[in-house]
Amino acid sequence: MKAGPIEIGRLLQSRQRFCVPIYQRHYVWTKQKQWEPFWNDVRTKAIECLAGRERRFSHFMGAVVLEARGGYSSRNVTSFQVVDGQQRLTTFQIFLAAARDYAQICGFDKTVQQINDYLVNDKPHLMEEPEVEIYKVWPTQYDRKLFTDIINGDRASLRTKYRSHFYVNRDKIYEYSSVPPLLGAYGYFFDRIKYAVESDDLEDEFAPERESEISDESTPTPSVSTPDEVKLDTLWQALVEEFKIVEIVLEDGDDAQVIFETLNERGEPLLAADLVRNNIFYRADAAGENAEKLFAKHWKSFEDPFWNVKEKQGRYKKDRIEFFLSNFIAAKIAGEVNLTKLFSEYKAFLKPSKKSASPRYLSVAHELQELEKYGAIYKELIDRRSKSSLAKFSRRLMPWDVTTVYPLTLRIWASDMSGAQKKACFDMLLSFIVRRSICGLTTKNYNKFFLMVVASLDASEWNPTRLAQFLLSQTSETGRFPRDEEFASKWTHTPTYTRIQPSKVRAVLEEIELRKRTKFHETSELSMGLTVEHILPRTWQDNWPLSSNTTPTSEQVLAALYTTNEDESVVGELVRRNRLMENIGNLTLLTSPLNSSVSNGPFSKKRKALETHSLLVLNREVTSNHSWNEDAIIKRSKNLFKTAKLIWKFPDEHPNEKEANI
Repeated sequence: MKAGPIEIGRLLQSRQRFCVPIYQRHYVWTKQKQWEPFWNDVRTKAIECLAGRERRFSHFMGAVVLEARGGYSSRNVTSFQVVDGQQRLTTFQIFLAAARDYAQICGFDKTVQQINDYLVNDKPHLMEEPEVEIYKVWPTQYDRKLFTDIINGDRASLRTKYRSHFYVNRDKIYEYSSVPPLLGAYGYFFDRIKYAVESDDLEDEFAPERESEISDESTPTPSVSTPDEVKLDTLWQALVEEFKIVEIVLEDGDDAQVIFETLNERGEPLLAADLVRNNIFYRADAAGENAEKLFAKHWKSFEDPFWNVKEKQGRYKKDRIEFFLSNFIAAKIAGEVNLTKLFSEYKAFLKPSKKSASPRYLSVAHELQELEKYGAIYKELIDRRSKSSLAKFSRRLMPWDVTTVYPLTLRIWASDMSGAQKKACFDMLLSFIVRRSICGLTTKNYNKFFLMVVASLDASEWNPTRLAQFLLSQTSETGRFPRDEEFASKWTHTPTYTRIQPSKVRAVLEEIELRKRTKFHETSELSMGLTVEHILPRTWQDNWPLSSNTTPTSEQVLAALYTTNEDESVVGELVRRNRLMENIGNLTLLTSPLNSSVSNGPFSKKRKALETHSLLVLNREVTSNHSWNEDAIIKRSKNLFKTAKLIWKFPDEHPNEKEANI
């Protein structure tokens, strides 16, 4: 390779093009991280120049890595592919365009022409494709339209075309973070340039204050202000003359991808997904596959903003696309993936396995087809809005926060099983998760456990029978499937509300409510505003006497907290009440206003309110009771369990695979 420092002006003034590969990410620099530090550097250099201070050194802006494309032709502008540094090059162009447009508004025609020499190539009549080759920087397709509009037009035409991003009565772009990044950068630099030129912002704050020369007549010497055109020229010339980058031009034999992966200096840190994407299309180019067509056909869907949303899984907070890649690799290899080394994990994933010397994919096209297929599955899994059994499973799974099942979920939905078989698998997994949670069993090592399921089904066959056989064969505390007897015991006797989170209790009660509804009910949807309510309230002392009609003393209340003995004493009654008060049999669903109005009141008042205002089957069943005590709680708990056992079934080795509505 050839490498060396070069002034930005020399780089941009040459008649050449810098083309950003279509698969690289779009412009992502922001005000706080990049524009502001860059502007402060330019402003400082401009102040030095205006003050006539000695220019001791140039300001370096990092590296730009270029790879020559095609041979020399008198009909084509020399073209380079930008391996690394597209964010820098784009920012230089946007800054210069903002300076040019301000010069145009001020009538500084000479400045306009000078700056244009750094924005566009001359002699379009000698170009094969002048509508493309005229631009010195040619960004990704995502940014191309807005970028060329900024480079082509003046301020007035830009405001007309993008009026929704400009204030109606002010020549100013909206808050920079609320508009497309390219337009935000243009607006930021235009505003900074305008303020610097029209104010004293470029005065040398480090220069000593001048002492007025006093003549015999004591007349001070008037100060001389710097003309606006000089200030403007000093600003943009500071960039092109005083700023340098390290230009690295790759030669035959240089591995552009390796260099790209190791270079990431001043810019916005690259996501592992960016490295994966660039690696994929670099390999496509090297293999002679059409990268642009592959990008448009199989990768473009990953450019949707959906994939850039940050989410939390476990202790990590990452962009969705990184979680997708991690789950995809884990699903395919049935092994754990280190999310902090995702790019290395992906490269390792592509290597031939120990069992086979053949590459994992015959072509990059095949690799992209599978990524696209699994990406669509993952999007449906996370979006949760469709009517498929996958989306329904995801909605039901959400309160339990078990994202470690995602690799297995992806493989189930991508398998050749029928729709009914896939639904049977999802129901089985949800039963496994819910039963274990109700029974107080650990979620520790779920990540390894669900990958063991993938490996087992890969080694046998993907169907509900094999899944059931594997789940039922587990005997350890980290993987066993609670049977009906254990499930019933924990359901009926444990303090459910304190054992699992309220959101999970709500999910349990909602599923039971929906299962209890029949075709005669008006709707199968539940209100989003339902909350969990204790029928026998936690603050019960005023309206809910013990069965012995004894009023406990504070000492007895305290003593009940330190024993589990449920005998016929007052303390024993308190222990039993404290346990059953948190049991599922004492819990129901109410809207928040209704909950507040009846929360600690007597059962007669609560019963009347439920009869008047609640349409839930759960609450209709509660109102059939004329009194409410510990015995009523146990009875209701057992009644609810009959439904729970149907929802979260214990599998047999030949699960029901009848066709169902998917």
